[in-house]
Amino acid sequence: MAVNTQTAAKPLVVISNPHFAKGYRLGRIWFFHGEAELPVDDRYLIVNIANYCENGLHNDIEWLSERVGFLMGMVSGMWIPES
Repeated sequence: MAVNTQTAAKPLVVISNPHFAKGYRLGRIWFFHGEAELPVDDRYLIVNIANYCENGLHNDIEWLSERVGFLMGMVSGMWIPES
């Protein structure tokens, strides 16, 4: 029996929200070409999300979608190559 050595890549997250998609793209750019604060660990995520909430920014769903997308883009940079 032949074994299929090719596997389809699965996305980290399925993106359908345009604001999330914009943030995701920007997060990847920042990870690979910006001044990313590495490593992107749980502390990095929690500090940023807490900051959004403390400033009441969670009330603007479009803005929040973009910021969460940005964080996911940063995380994806550790696991998904730039190309």
